Amino acid sequence: MLNFKSELARFQPIMEVDEIEATLQPNEMQDMLDMLQHITKQTEEMKKEEKE
Repeated sequence: MLNFKSELARFQPIMEVDEIEATLQPNEMQDMLDMLQHITKQTEEMKKEEKE
């Protein structure tokens, strides 16, 4: 029978996975922020045009 606690204690993630995860997440967050800023800017410009 497997002892899951001892198996989990020996588990170590592959470094490549950690590196990929660290690389992707900040880039994805920046992409989302860039898109939100672009949408906000467009919305503000549309509101200005409507007032004129």
